[in-house]
Amino acid sequence: MALPMLRRCCGCLSLEKGCLVLSILSTLCCIAYIIAGSWYLPQNHERKPEDNLISMTIVMFGTLSAISNIVALMGVTLRRPGCLQLSLLFNSVFILCIFLVAVVTCLFSPELEPYIQQPGYLALIIILIIAKAVYYAYYLIVVNSLYRKMKMYNDTALPM
Repeated sequence: MALPMLRRCCGCLSLEKGCLVLSILSTLCCIAYIIAGSWYLPQNHERKPEDNLISMTIVMFGTLSAISNIVALMGVTLRRPGCLQLSLLFNSVFILCIFLVAVVTCLFSPELEPYIQQPGYLALIIILIIAKAVYYAYYLIVVNSLYRKMKMYNDTALPM
């Protein structure tokens, strides 16, 4: 089943500009993942090995997803559909892995246990995970739409 084809991003931007904006925003989110995961790594002797593994996994997949987002940025700026296709493939895998790490962190991290016991915090965590999933799904749809648009024009330069 193919992803839907959009003509505009966010209703007002062209696909090229929207993909550029969303790629930059996604790269910044990945940098935030890297910073959050790296924040606790120097305290590795004071933490459980599972928590260290979760932090290292967040840093690893955040870095790989950031690289994939930069490849998407290059694909938009250089008008290379192959870069967009490569970014789509790898970013979908890395985003799935980041979600799995987030769910495992929420379920098994003893540092989050006091927050998960309170219904308000639990609802906030669930809402944030769903919002993140919706954002990344939309990001992948925009990148896929731009890729398909570039392929329709036979890899020729598109006006911005």
